[in-house]
Amino acid sequence: MTKEQKRLRMNGVIVAVLGVALALAVMAPVYPLGKLFLNLAHWPFNTAPDALDATGRLMLAIGGGLTAGIGAMMWAVGTEVMPVAPEAGRRVVLYTAVSWFVVDSTFSIVAGSPFNAVLNLIFLALMLGALNFKNSTVAA
Repeated sequence: MTKEQKRLRMNGVIVAVLGVALALAVMAPVYPLGKLFLNLAHWPFNTAPDALDATGRLMLAIGGGLTAGIGAMMWAVGTEVMPVAPEAGRRVVLYTAVSWFVVDSTFSIVAGSPFNAVLNLIFLALMLGALNFKNSTVAA
């Protein structure tokens, strides 16, 4: 297993765990951690409510589930795709990361939470930072 594959798998686990933590925040005892994230994402304009209504909990569950899914996809690409087709694996992760980043960041700004776009840079770094684009046709 190459360093790139190991990094992609490890970063995928980190992204997936963060997604599960976000989804777990729908439960009242875990919500303070979710509220911390929401306060950061809304900074400096809004603060998260002390409790979420059903719609807010649903959005946390969906967002957490999608984030966990992206992390699982990263792990699977690092495990199953990169050993046999590294260029294709890099493209899958690149296309997924860029499309997620552009949509999430753009509409976070539209929604009045521009700092979430800054926080998204952390996830983008986890998604793309593991990839070795040196001597790759993906970067060309």
